[in-house]
Amino acid sequence: MARIIFISPYLKGGQDKSKLAHRTKYIATRDGVDLLRSERGSESATEKQREYILRLVKTFPQSKELAEYEDYLSMHTRDAASEFIDQVWEQFIDSMDERENYLDYVSHRPGVRSDGDHGLWDKDGKVLNLSKAVSEVANHSGIVWTPVVSLRREDAERLGYTDVDNWRALVNSCVQEIAKGYRIPLEHLRWYAALHEKEKHVHIHMVVFSSDPKEGYLTKQGIRDIKSAFATRVFEQDLLHTYERKTEYRNALGKSAQMRMAELVTSMNSGSAVSERLEQLIGELAEKLKATNGKKVYGYLPPRVKSVVDEIVDELAKDERVAAAYSLWQDMQDEVVRTYTDDLPERVPLSQQKEFKPVRNMVIRETLKLSERKVTFEDEDMDDEPESTETVPPTISGIHKIYEQTERYRKAKKTLCDEDADMDEKRSAIESLEKLWDEGYTIAAHQLGKVYRDGLGVPADWVKAEGWFRRSAEQGTVCSAYALGKLLLPVGLSTEAIRWLNKYAADAGDQYARYTLGKVYLAGENAEKDVDIAVDYLKASAEMGNQYAQYTLGKLYLLGREVPPDRDVAVYYLTRSAEQGNRYAQFFLDHLDDIHNPSVGLAVLRMFHHMANIFRDTTAQDYTHMGLHIDRKRRRELQEKRIAMGHKPDDHEDEKMNQTMS
Repeated sequence: MARIIFISPYLKGGQDKSKLAHRTKYIATRDGVDLLRSERGSESATEKQREYILRLVKTFPQSKELAEYEDYLSMHTRDAASEFIDQVWEQFIDSMDERENYLDYVSHRPGVRSDGDHGLWDKDGKVLNLSKAVSEVANHSGIVWTPVVSLRREDAERLGYTDVDNWRALVNSCVQEIAKGYRIPLEHLRWYAALHEKEKHVHIHMVVFSSDPKEGYLTKQGIRDIKSAFATRVFEQDLLHTYERKTEYRNALGKSAQMRMAELVTSMNSGSAVSERLEQLIGELAEKLKATNGKKVYGYLPPRVKSVVDEIVDELAKDERVAAAYSLWQDMQDEVVRTYTDDLPERVPLSQQKEFKPVRNMVIRETLKLSERKVTFEDEDMDDEPESTETVPPTISGIHKIYEQTERYRKAKKTLCDEDADMDEKRSAIESLEKLWDEGYTIAAHQLGKVYRDGLGVPADWVKAEGWFRRSAEQGTVCSAYALGKLLLPVGLSTEAIRWLNKYAADAGDQYARYTLGKVYLAGENAEKDVDIAVDYLKASAEMGNQYAQYTLGKLYLLGREVPPDRDVAVYYLTRSAEQGNRYAQFFLDHLDDIHNPSVGLAVLRMFHHMANIFRDTTAQDYTHMGLHIDRKRRRELQEKRIAMGHKPDDHEDEKMNQTMS
């Protein structure tokens, strides 16, 4: 990807006005002067040139950011060396007594895009009184920075930055980041600029200072932040392409998650997925966690335990699918960072990558489940919310009224589920549902419960969701009773939750409610543990074809922890579940002969499942490494462009991206 160059030397004031009135050696820059190069310019740089360049880059490290230095490194010719030396003299060397005022120089030098007598401009356009601006800078007693923003000519032409107006718009769009980078209050920021063109590069020379001479301070991070701001705006279209590639990757990973897990089960069957080393490490971590007091979270663990967690993560990362996903994620980060620096972030092992911290705590959680012998259900993929097909019986208004209400209900529901619908459309849909409820169309209450539970067009609100589900359930809507019961369980209202699940859902023969009640009594977290009641509910759900109940029963009878072991019954339930595509049931069927330690394999399988989700979520965050953030305004502009290009509004969107690009 193309990149932008930004350097920012400075001139000190307050000691000798000549230091601001004159700057560096003036190297053959009068209008109309042709730069004369040796006919041997294409030959290798001379030894003196090479030695001099070494001294220059040592004295002025920022000079290595110049495009002319890149050209010199790639060609090592005499001409390239001369161009770099000239540019360093022009931009860095403070031989103040041999050249006119810097501001006057940049506004008149050869190659400047001028309007009449000079080419200096500020936020409002051409500077009308050049002598006043020159005097202002020359007499400034504080620090004056002289940054250069440069593009290669092919990039400048491709992106439209051979025009003064576009450069001025660019600087104006970056003034907040410029002020912040130089630590100057925005209202005190003063700047001038001129556009210069060379054969290979197009750049602007700027003068930046504060109206208060005591203000202003530029750090390396400030330089990075300003470069980041310019890069994002200049290469917006290029970045859009990068973001779209990240989106394609995220979507591909999400769509192929089940396939990845199926491949993992296949590899486990051949013994290639769960290595002896991985089993050993998980067993070691389980023992260390037992002996560790305090929070079982990575940040609170002693170093000896952290090292085991790290080793497990890196062992998991050896899987070819994880390795490929991590490598691609790193490639996408590097592609964006290259727009403003060649200093790419170091590629570290997955265990040390800060963006993937959740992987470490996931390993700890799964190992704790293993060591504590907790019952797990592996039902993350269960779709347990079938929609009610109930309609309200004809009223005095007749069949036509019911048909009209049903159409309004379907339209509102479609709008709320439509990712492309805007907030006004969603609010209108909610109002339509509320009106339908007032008219006696009771199923509208169920959809309103989902609206507030899931935050569809409004902020999520548990109290309102509970109220609407309750109204619908009290009208006899089975799916609402089930939704209400599930909503009440995690907030400590388990007695009422179980009553709703029993009275309206389980008694009505709903397989999901029976399975949920089986989980409640088996886990003993939201109700007193009762294995007999749990098994009855699970069997009732399993006989209705619920693959998750079948899997849970199969695992119970195979491991023999909560019920007496029965291999034949276990195989019966596991087979029925596996036939419906349950990968966890298939795992146990594949490991019947080494059942002495199936739990480690199951823990690893769960780890890979969570790993895929973490990769999907981390890629979706859509922020870049090393400080390249996008503020809300820029995100909105990018989103509008994506929508115009046919993408959905939530493509690679993430609410964590709320920091202003510095």
